Amino acid sequence: MNDKEFNYYISGETGKWEVVIGLEVHAQVSSNAKLFSSSATKFGSEPNSQVSLIDAAMPGMLPVINKFCIEQAVKTGLGLKAKINLLSVFDRKNYFYADLPQGYQISQFKHPIVGEGEVILDMPYGTKKIGIERL
Repeated sequence: MNDKEFNYYISGETGKWEVVIGLEVHAQVSSNAKLFSSSATKFGSEPNSQVSLIDAAMPGMLPVINKFCIEQAVKTGLGLKAKINLLSVFDRKNYFYADLPQGYQISQFKHPIVGEGEVILDMPYGTKKIGIERL
């Protein structure tokens, strides 16, 4: 039995619908500094002991990307046979949370560092390709 022999469809009033399940998975890069500041990331440290002026959203402070984290993202992308984008854009997602002093979260949506890739799974009936949308 191979991947093409499986049909993931359900019947509806307007016809058959393909079942597609997506997961949002969060992972952390092993780095000595945060993604957008040079503050340490030592596990178990005292509360508020690893906060820079950038992390505290002080006026005039601008984030600078951690080059090591970008390199790790690219290496991960290569392992996933993903598209490594030469142009990458960060977006702001505005939220009001007590633990988010900037009032926004920095994320990537339309132009991520690493684009579409795949993971190949060995299954009892053969292999299954799982698509990766972006890192």
